Amino acid sequence: MKHEYPFIVIEGGDGAGKTTLARAVAAALKDRGVTYVDRRQVSTTAPYATRLMEHLSQMLWHCGDSPDLPDTFWAHLQAAWFIAHGEHVVSPAAQSGPVIVDGWYYKLTSKLLGQGWSSTEIDQHFSRVPEPDHVIVLRVDPEQSWDRASNRLRPSELGMHGEFAELGKVSFLAYQQAGLDALTIMAGQRGWTILDVPGDERSEDTARRLAAEVEKLLDQSDSGHPQVPAYSWPHVDASLRTAVDRQVRRSLSDRDARGVTGEFETAFTQFVGAPWAVSFSSGTAALHAMCVAAGLGPGDEVIAPAYTFFATASPFAYEGVNLVFADADALGNLDPASLPGLVTPRTKAVIVTHMWGNPCDMTAVAAQCAKLGLMLLEDCSHAHFASWRGQRVGTFGDMAAFSTNQKAVTTGTGGVLVGRTDRHRELALLHGHYNKRCFQEIPGSRPYAPYALTGMGLSSRISTIGAAIGLDQLGKADRIETRRRAVMDAYTHALAGNPVVSPVIVDPDLGRHGLYVMGLRFHPEAATVTVGDFVDRLTAAGTDFDLPGSTTVIADEPLFHRTSRDEGWDTPHTTGPGVFPGAQAFIDNFIKTPLWGYPGDETAVEEHLATLRDVSLQVSR
Repeated sequence: MKHEYPFIVIEGGDGAGKTTLARAVAAALKDRGVTYVDRRQVSTTAPYATRLMEHLSQMLWHCGDSPDLPDTFWAHLQAAWFIAHGEHVVSPAAQSGPVIVDGWYYKLTSKLLGQGWSSTEIDQHFSRVPEPDHVIVLRVDPEQSWDRASNRLRPSELGMHGEFAELGKVSFLAYQQAGLDALTIMAGQRGWTILDVPGDERSEDTARRLAAEVEKLLDQSDSGHPQVPAYSWPHVDASLRTAVDRQVRRSLSDRDARGVTGEFETAFTQFVGAPWAVSFSSGTAALHAMCVAAGLGPGDEVIAPAYTFFATASPFAYEGVNLVFADADALGNLDPASLPGLVTPRTKAVIVTHMWGNPCDMTAVAAQCAKLGLMLLEDCSHAHFASWRGQRVGTFGDMAAFSTNQKAVTTGTGGVLVGRTDRHRELALLHGHYNKRCFQEIPGSRPYAPYALTGMGLSSRISTIGAAIGLDQLGKADRIETRRRAVMDAYTHALAGNPVVSPVIVDPDLGRHGLYVMGLRFHPEAATVTVGDFVDRLTAAGTDFDLPGSTTVIADEPLFHRTSRDEGWDTPHTTGPGVFPGAQAFIDNFIKTPLWGYPGDETAVEEHLATLRDVSLQVSR
């Protein structure tokens, strides 16, 4: 619902002081036209609505304390109340000036999440409730709330809707902390303001700080720069919290693959379509295991993309492999046409990165590797959902590494190596999963079996919590892909005919994007500003567009010019700039922005698209 003036909500747990503070802020900002509206106020403009809301109010503020009614009934009443309140109280008031309300349905949402409701269920349940323009969450220690309000708390506030045998201080603290944690997560996902309230702060001092935050939001609205939710990934919903909680009770450390680690790896093989998967503590660790399992070391050469994130190549350099860099094509990927001119008698492999989610031309790369007798390795860190001519990336080469940091499928921090042969899998296990797992999974007949106890000297296992997060993510992979493709389609549609920027997306007749980020190409000839100025204008409007900093031409980094693995670190090598015109042309005009991908991201997506359109019009020649 759009309002003439901002609709602002002060949110927080029970006993946080929302009503007192909201009234104080409205009084302090009355010269800005701010009106306080009680969340329990009935309509004063429609007599019939007034009578109905009075009856609804009588039911609502008492049925929540009845153990005879299920949570669904209580939640339905709440949804009906906030729909009516929004349409008949808030909306009319917001036609005359800014409105501040002491709480909205988000506190209820935080409690329902803790009671096992999914975010999707909640979004559907409250889909007709008007969304505020701004939300400020009061982060108050539940102990402080107990001290302030314990003499007037109701059973529903004490934790009646949780699993508590006895209601009192213990149940209140646990119930309120869980709700506050959920509100904090929502604040991060939706770009809300969080105001920490120290226990020793006077109420009038809190009110002054809160008024200052509200005034900032009003100034922001006056300037035409609305609050845009911040990008956060993964989407933390009830199922993810349940998965983590379950794993905390199950095991914090697995020594083999008979627990969640193995379950995650099995799910990942099915997701990619690879014969096997071995998980690691990071994508870099998975790439390191790839290098070692491939038997690459000093004296060998590997052809790598000049334009990529440095971890594509750094583990190879650590093992003493000489990196030879290839220029980029129009999508920022390794140019297959450059390979024949880079091969020497010492070349053993080619590694490609599917940059920003766009798959490489794997038909040409695989053909070149087969012709030249080279191993083909893939860095799929950006490309979890990518395919080339109908085949999933990660299945073209001998091995492929996936980062599972904050990628489209995440484990928090982690990585996965997939491949074809048992030898590569077993050597990867020796690299990072020594002892128990190696004894179980490496046949005693293998020549490297005597190393099972110690492995190769390193441990780089994924954490069990990370594996549990990843398993939950893989269970939602279809939903993640569907939403992210819808967002990408929205960008593609919105950019049709835009002369200043265009989408950087693989030809759909050849491949499918991996859905890591949305890439844009800036066209300087069509604009009156530089790409840097263009991005500055976008970010000044509160949106999340940027020029990648750490992903650049890596060929000039001193790590890749060391003459020996044993060389000291005191004197970095200095080199002249490499000549990679394709890579530089791509870098000079590439912009990226999040693809989002969770319920409730519509506001952010719409604001990003609108800002991109408006700024493009401003700078178009």
